[in-house]
Amino acid sequence: MTQQIENKEQEEEQLIDGGKVMSLFDHLVELRQRIVKSLIAVLIFFGIAMAFSTEIIEFLKQPLLSAIPQNKDALHFTGPLDVFITSIKVGFLTAIIFACPVWIYQFWRFIEPALYKHERKYILPFVFASVGLFVAGVSFCYYAILPLALEFLITLGMEVGTPIITITDYVSMLMLMIFGFGFIFETPLILVLLAILDLVSAEMLAKYRRYVLVGILFVGAILTPPDPLSQVGMAIPLYLMYEFSILIIRMIKKKSTT
Repeated sequence: MTQQIENKEQEEEQLIDGGKVMSLFDHLVELRQRIVKSLIAVLIFFGIAMAFSTEIIEFLKQPLLSAIPQNKDALHFTGPLDVFITSIKVGFLTAIIFACPVWIYQFWRFIEPALYKHERKYILPFVFASVGLFVAGVSFCYYAILPLALEFLITLGMEVGTPIITITDYVSMLMLMIFGFGFIFETPLILVLLAILDLVSAEMLAKYRRYVLVGILFVGAILTPPDPLSQVGMAIPLYLMYEFSILIIRMIKKKSTT
């Protein structure tokens, strides 16, 4: 432990001597540059998505069409601006998903100066893993959780009434769930990063796993519709990724000590 502290102090001195330590102003300038580059990528994909907004909305309707009775109209709008506003939301959703390699890369490059030299080798693996996990979360939500949640909620509602689902309500729920699953699936990388920075340890995470499980259920209740299927559907993979994170952290620490 003492040797690790000495090594970090030596690396810090080397960074200072090399003039690589950034001031607060430099960090803010870099943050602005990273945000601008990310926004440019999002705006480019947003413009492309707006040109195909009708086709994208038809694609996003598929889980609803499979859950609602065939003799019912799938979506309704109650105002002249509903479809236009929905197209903007769908364009933004599509742009965030397709531009994820860019803004995720910019995020990790902004984090890179906070790491020591021997820790920076994890940046590129983190970038690829982050993109993969985000896409996996979005896909898991759209193809697995959303159809189950819609079928459960619509079947339950039809016992007492006729479903009249507006396009604004449906897209708002869709965006909340997709973004929720996409970002929740990044949890393992955040935990590994905190472990690399010596802010958490595998032992600490294992000790508090029962409290984490309660927190996961709470987060699932917030980010998903009020039905047990979608809540459990988010909680199970998130908890499995939490346990997987503990294994990865132990492997990294074991490798660093050998």
